[in-house]
Formats: sequence, C-alpha cells, structure tokens
Amino acid sequence: MTSKILICGAGAIGIFIGAKLYSRGHHVYMVGRRKLKAVNNDKVLINNKSYNMPIKRYSFPKNESYDFIFITSKLYDLDKIVNIIYKNKINGRIIAFIQNGLMDYSKFERKLNNRIIPICIFGGFMIEKNKIFNNPTQAGWKTEFSKQGKEISRLLSNCGIQCKPAKNFNSLRLEKMIINCCLNALSAIKKKQFNVLFSEKNNLKRIYKIFDECYQVLNKKYDLDEINKMKKNMFNNWHNVKHYSSTYQDIVSGRKSEIDFLNGYIIKLVKKYKINAKENLNVIKNFEMVKNGV
Repeated sequence: MTSKILICGAGAIGIFIGAKLYSRGHHVYMVGRRKLKAVNNDKVLINNKSYNMPIKRYSFPKNESYDFIFITSKLYDLDKIVNIIYKNKINGRIIAFIQNGLMDYSKFERKLNNRIIPICIFGGFMIEKNKIFNNPTQAGWKTEFSKQGKEISRLLSNCGIQCKPAKNFNSLRLEKMIINCCLNALSAIKKKQFNVLFSEKNNLKRIYKIFDECYQVLNKKYDLDEINKMKKNMFNNWHNVKHYSSTYQDIVSGRKSEIDFLNGYIIKLVKKYKINAKENLNVIKNFEMVKNGV
C-alpha cells in the first residue's frame, strides 16, 4: 500500500528518507532550501547507490493532506515550519519529528491538532550536492512504542531504514541528548571525527566529564537509565564512527548551530538546580571561539 508523504526541511536526513520511500513507490514530496537545490539532477547517491529523487518543492503546499509528515529541520526552524504548516492548512494523519535535543512538543501539538511522534537517529549523515553519506550505528533508529510509532517503524523499515519502536524510548531519547552534548560541539571544536575523539586520551576524558555533568543535571528532571550502562552504550555505538558532527558541518558551511538546544539547554538547567557544569560551559566558550575564528 502506497502512502502520500511530505518531508519538511529536506537536508541530508530528509532527502535520505525521501529517496528511500520513493524507491518503494510512495508518493513523496520534499520541501527544502539550499541542500535540496544543490541536488541538481533527478538522482541522488546514498552511500554510492543511486536513487531516483522524489518531487522537489521550494515552497510549502496549501490545503493538502498527507498520510505522513516528517519534519527533519534544525530545532531553531521548528516554530517557523509548524506555523507554515498551520497557516497553509496542511494536514498529516501521522506527524513525526526527527531532531536532536529535548523539546516540549505540546505547543506544536496544539497548533497542528495532532500528536507528534519523535524519532531518534543513532547515526551520522552528511550531504555533498547529490551524494549522501550515512554512518549508522548498531542502535539504528528508534521511536515510541505506540500505534503511530509502530506504523512509522513499519513504513521506514520496509524501505530499508531499520527503525524500531522501543518501550524505553524516553530513556533512549535522553541518552541521545547526552551523546549530542558530548560529541557534537567537541567534533567542531577539535575538527575531528568521532572515532578520532574516542581514540585520543585527553578528548576521551573530556567526553566522559561532559557526560557526567549532563547525567547529573538531567537526572534532576528526568528518570535516566543507569549511568555506566549509558556510557557503555555511547562508547560501543560511537567510538568507531568515522563522522564529523552536524555541528562541525554547520560551522564549515557557515550555518547556525543547535548548540543552544544541546549544551545550552544543560546550562539552563544548571542555573535552575545550582549544579556545577564547568565542562559544558567550556564547550560553549570553546565553540564560540572556533565559530568566530579565534
């Protein structure tokens, strides 16, 4: 059975999903800007395998309904995209968000008159014109263990994207948040891939210091899994991944970063709970210096 699908914010992940779904006969429409325009032909290479491109759009449709809407934009663009969907009267039977970080989706759900199904991706993506490089981890993609989550998982898995609904999804989402805080900005600061960061003693120590701070802070607000288990998962999933973080890619291309939603979010909680978070503060300071060319 084919579905009508809209992908909003078609960068590396959005194009990846769109091309995979389109290859299985689904009716896919992608809305994006710079990265989508850079794919200037009707094919895209994903890990050197050729896929036909779905329909590309550079403005949002109006008064349209879809079986699935995937929002894959950066966190700082979420408000804008949700407002456009609302104003343009675009309806989605199932709406999925694929973002880093933690966010309260309730205000978006009220505006969209629908539940938001979050998806966590444990893997890296990079796009160069019509080439997409996907560096997966053994954890794969995860979403919530609900009727809608299971339906999204089936849709993605049937087109070759290994996505599973997880009963411990909230814990995995918190785990991914900590991983992002540990690795994303540090990859940009050091200009190194994840596998190199893990292989260097000083950087590994710093990763674990950031981890400990994030865990201590988030554990005040959320129910976290056991710390050593989460550390082991991070190391096993990411220590061999040859990938520059999306934050590094943002700096190289001159785009805005999501650091305010990652380490910046930790700092906001630090102020609330009065906990020391020296490493996260240093990460933000170091990142600003790199961004400004200091």
